[in-house]
Amino acid sequence: MAQLSARGTVTLPAEVRRSLGLIEGDVLSVSVKDGRIVLTPSVVTPVELYSEERIAEFVAGSEMTDDDVSTARRRWASADKRG
Repeated sequence: MAQLSARGTVTLPAEVRRSLGLIEGDVLSVSVKDGRIVLTPSVVTPVELYSEERIAEFVAGSEMTDDDVSTARRRWASADKRG
């Protein structure tokens, strides 16, 4: 069993953590399915936002056509707006 604290935190029992190989700092996704709280171990992948200078380095070292570069820039800009 686990208890919800005033801050909304829950401590997973040691036996559960051990059986899943979870350690301090691991990230869990939280979802609700059929009225149940589901915790799923997750992986966080860092995202790098590229400066104009770094993008210029990629372009200089690539075999992309000018059209390819324009398309990529549009996609990067729309992805950046989505956050």
